[in-house]
Amino acid sequence: MIVSAAMPVIVIAALGFPTGLLAGLLLGWSAWTLAPLAAVGAWFGARRAGAPSSILHPFSSVVLTAAAGGILWGAGARRVRATDCRLAWRDGARVTIVAEPRDLAAPGDPTGLRRYDIRNPAACAGPIMVRLPRPDTSDLVLVLVGTWRRDPGFRDALLPPRPERAGRLMVLLVRPVADPAGLRTRLRTGAERRLRALFGERRWTLAAALTVSPEAAIPKELRQQFARAGLAHILSISGLHVGLLAGALFIVLQACRIPTVPARLLGTVLVIAYIWMLGAPAPALRSAGLLVLWCWARLRQRPPVTAAILATTALVVLAFDPWTLFEPGPWLSFAGVWGCATAARWWERVVTETRSRQRRRRLRWLAPVIVSCGAVLATTPIQLLAFGSVTPIAILANLAAIPIAAFATPALALVLLLANIPGAGAAAALAASAAGIALDALEAVAVHAAAVPWSTFTLDAPMLPAGVCAGAALWMLRPASGRRAARIVLGTRLCAALLAMLALAAWWPLTGAAAASAGDGRLTLHFLSVGQGDAEAIRTPHGHWILIDGGPRAPGMDAGARRVVPFLRRHGARALDLVVSTHGDADHLGGLPAVLASLPADVVIEPGAVDGRPLYLEWLGDVARDHARWHPARAGEQFDLDGVRVRIWHPDSATIAARWDPNEYSVVLTVEYGAFRAVFTGDAGLPMEALRAGQVGPVTVLKVAHHGSRSATSEAWLDALRPPVCVIEVGNPNHYGHPDPGTVARLLDRGCSVWRTDRDGDVTVTTDGRAVLVRPASGRDTAFTLASSVR
Repeated sequence: MIVSAAMPVIVIAALGFPTGLLAGLLLGWSAWTLAPLAAVGAWFGARRAGAPSSILHPFSSVVLTAAAGGILWGAGARRVRATDCRLAWRDGARVTIVAEPRDLAAPGDPTGLRRYDIRNPAACAGPIMVRLPRPDTSDLVLVLVGTWRRDPGFRDALLPPRPERAGRLMVLLVRPVADPAGLRTRLRTGAERRLRALFGERRWTLAAALTVSPEAAIPKELRQQFARAGLAHILSISGLHVGLLAGALFIVLQACRIPTVPARLLGTVLVIAYIWMLGAPAPALRSAGLLVLWCWARLRQRPPVTAAILATTALVVLAFDPWTLFEPGPWLSFAGVWGCATAARWWERVVTETRSRQRRRRLRWLAPVIVSCGAVLATTPIQLLAFGSVTPIAILANLAAIPIAAFATPALALVLLLANIPGAGAAAALAASAAGIALDALEAVAVHAAAVPWSTFTLDAPMLPAGVCAGAALWMLRPASGRRAARIVLGTRLCAALLAMLALAAWWPLTGAAAASAGDGRLTLHFLSVGQGDAEAIRTPHGHWILIDGGPRAPGMDAGARRVVPFLRRHGARALDLVVSTHGDADHLGGLPAVLASLPADVVIEPGAVDGRPLYLEWLGDVARDHARWHPARAGEQFDLDGVRVRIWHPDSATIAARWDPNEYSVVLTVEYGAFRAVFTGDAGLPMEALRAGQVGPVTVLKVAHHGSRSATSEAWLDALRPPVCVIEVGNPNHYGHPDPGTVARLLDRGCSVWRTDRDGDVTVTTDGRAVLVRPASGRDTAFTLASSVR
């Protein structure tokens, strides 16, 4: 067939199926109307090409057939997803389920969360996050009665999240059931108990992450160090772990003198059973597909085609779990495999075409570095688009970490095997000692690599760098043939790769004007466009920084990591003198944990009200780990920094004791410099305004409360403040109707110039204490001079 001569059919199908799957998941059954339109377009394109017998006809037919199958599969998956009651439960609903634990409880987890698998109701079968009233380490089946707390970012997510990420069950009543847990649960929890007994509380989660628990609750600080070192893939069981175990298993089977073909078949079956025990995560499933296809190719004595194998496994993963189409993890895995395979094949050709034997020997020593570079090049565009970050240190960190993991993973498997053999306790302890040394070495690599300057940097506008990196990866990893390839590679491609990395590293601090950290004698307020949430960064006249809120966090999006941290670093911030969390809602507090993980804070103030939500507990744990000074905000307090005065107006102890709505606990403060005053209100509404309007007095800038909703910004509040500048931080689109037209009308009626982050982007206000300049990211600047001094 003409298509096969140019490209394997399965690769062409892998181009059409995800496209149809995307349409089916987004549009449902109505996506079928796209198939005829695509067919007409393909036919018209073939006619315009003037080549009826060309590759366009078979190519189009294969793509359209695969796309039609993808539409059908995606629409069916969307319909099944719509029936899941975890997405239908409303926030605050009373829920009763029968569930069994998925993993052991994490040690010292401040959130108290544990993952369970729902048995009943059957329409909700799958994992769920549960917070029990007291710690529970059993593997019993339980009846759980509690309150469903939906993720605050659930409605603002572009796509419906996985049901297990839609919220958490806050359990009030627990009753054990006589039913035994399932085989998978017993195997996993049994293995985790043995690892905990052999490695202790500190190290067993890392051992579990390498062997039996893709969701192992690694301490957050350690997980962040692995991520900054570019080693996050080691903490989630992926193709690397499955490949290492499969390789070790094949060696053991052949050492037992089992013939090659039966050894491969038996090893493949054991690996598939292992992946079933894990719960078939997408990266491990992809690795199993690669293993099966490799064994099939070897059995038929045919060379495996990398593109065809990757395409086949991608189709298997998408068919098994269509919603992985929207997750970066599997695509990072596929891109990494493609980068490694392409770089290895390309470098091998360079080596074989080198005439000098001595030079070939030297070039072979560079093969691990080249393969690591290939993986980083291939994954960088996806990493930029998904996380807005680049981790160049990963090239060197993986060179050190992967050999350690190659020893640690089979060693841990041996530990589990020996621990299950009666009378082999001493041998299991000896093997655990050796594996423990490898775990310590792996942790040391992550810690030291994360501490290297410029190990990781983030970008708040990653589209252009991602496009440049994608083009560079395709160009540098494209096939090369002929004797000239070695000279091209060594002369131009490697130099181009080095120059591109140096340019990217240099571009980041230069465009951010890092020298601005010294200050320019003016107070600068940045109202950041973070979507449906609040985040304000304030730079004092001498270059110190105050951060008020960190933006929202929703499934697949963390404004703190994607927007706030890159902004602060680009503007030269290296630490935060004061961090204010106005209240515990996810659209304000959600991004602050990521900020605190990247930039140290001196003082953290927040309402100090009782709040049992997991996000708030996580935040308190982050503050404690960062050794920041925690302080509950109370009316009448003030902080002075570089001639800038921060006054707290709300809440007071009586407000906290009255147990108002959490929005009414919001910290309300003014930032004062010379004659300039700005008031920040969080989500505080009409009760706060009635209490504080006569106290705050006139201001220059009003951060409009609660994204401009009708529950705040009363006429009495505006009459008391008389602000000439009003800023509304709001997302576009949002599901709340913010800002309320009546609120906007009241602001305009009182002569306030209104800026909105959904239309104007970031809004920057700069003042020397008298002259004020308002500069939106889009639109016209406004300047005026204050006549009176601050009271």
